[in-house]
Amino acid sequence: MAGTFSARILTLLAPIPSRRVLRRYAIALLSGVLAILLRWFLDPVLGHVAFYVTVYMAVAFCAVVCGSTPATLCGLVGVFGIFYWFVDPRHSLNLIQRSEIHNLIGAVIVCSVLIAFGHANRNKQLRLNDSIAALTAEAGERQRAQQELRQAHDELELRVQARTFELSQALSRLESEVEVRKNAEAELRRLSLGLMTLQDQERRRIARELHDTAGQTLAAMKMSVALIAQIRDQPPGLEALLDDLNALIDEALQEVRTTSYLLHPPLLDEAGIASAARWFVEGFARRSGIQLECDIPDKMDRPSRECELVLFRVLQESLTNVHRHSGASSACVRLYCDRDRLCLEISDNGKGISPEHLRQLDTASESGVGLSGMRERVRELNGSLEIQSLPGNTTISVELPMHPAHQIEDYGEAFAVASTSPSDLDSSSESA
Repeated sequence: MAGTFSARILTLLAPIPSRRVLRRYAIALLSGVLAILLRWFLDPVLGHVAFYVTVYMAVAFCAVVCGSTPATLCGLVGVFGIFYWFVDPRHSLNLIQRSEIHNLIGAVIVCSVLIAFGHANRNKQLRLNDSIAALTAEAGERQRAQQELRQAHDELELRVQARTFELSQALSRLESEVEVRKNAEAELRRLSLGLMTLQDQERRRIARELHDTAGQTLAAMKMSVALIAQIRDQPPGLEALLDDLNALIDEALQEVRTTSYLLHPPLLDEAGIASAARWFVEGFARRSGIQLECDIPDKMDRPSRECELVLFRVLQESLTNVHRHSGASSACVRLYCDRDRLCLEISDNGKGISPEHLRQLDTASESGVGLSGMRERVRELNGSLEIQSLPGNTTISVELPMHPAHQIEDYGEAFAVASTSPSDLDSSSESA
């Protein structure tokens, strides 16, 4: 019962979207009228004190639920209504006593403060609601993808069980059935690698869409705000609102740019793994607070595109695990060439990986995400991935040939991130 009541209160105080103009203003007007009626009901108790207390409650409610302009309308209706019906001389708008003037000015100031605070809280709540909706949609998509993958895995297991039953019935068909199972496992590994490749392609597409749509829209909004700021004879308070709007647009631009670059940095295609890894490590150190030592040469021969992509994803996954699970205060990233092989080492001073989990990673036969999936991708490029872990020292080492004979199959259409100018690269590195 208490939970249901709390949920209803939260629903009642939920901000109404800005597009519902008629509803917001109707609620604001009704709130002002209710504030007057409530003051009339409390008049025998309050008498000639606290004239505007009901107006304060109505304004605070409207500022959070309806917005600043409807809250202003509510305050005007409530203040003038109470001043007309309850302030002596009643049923008149004449000001006789100086104290009444002071009370009226105080009411205006309090209402303005409540509107400002309520408007700020409303904006934060609306942004939070949008973030929750986006996260919910993303979680739903992930759940559907996992369900499809699980269904495919279950179907494969049914096939394997059927083959195993046939093997038990006919020993003469043992060799052929074993071969079928090996082919099925190879197909599963190939499909898993294809899924991860498509994930990289989807990251490229999303990064490009963020850059070409959301980024350009925010830039257009910023130019529009600049044009509005040049208009003469602006209403009081408009300049401050434009400054706030400009700051919000800048923050949104920074978030969009950072998210786009983390999904797939253009540096990886334009400048190679060395520049992209250095940029990611520096940004990760700023975001996580972990002290990172970066030993990456300024110039080095570029390997194939598949090698660069696999190395960058291993670097991302490894540093993410360092931040989430290791509890490390410092880490080291090394990238170097050893003859015709490219080597990447990530080490940290965290608590390490348990022996059981380490054995699972070393003996995992099925493909997946995380380090197990990365191991499969490295193996497809004729490389190796090793994990050495002790309390206080965990090291992940990856070796790949500079020009592998076998490259990961390209599943689907490859998406390319829109080209970015060097100035945009520098600004995105600083914002990340």
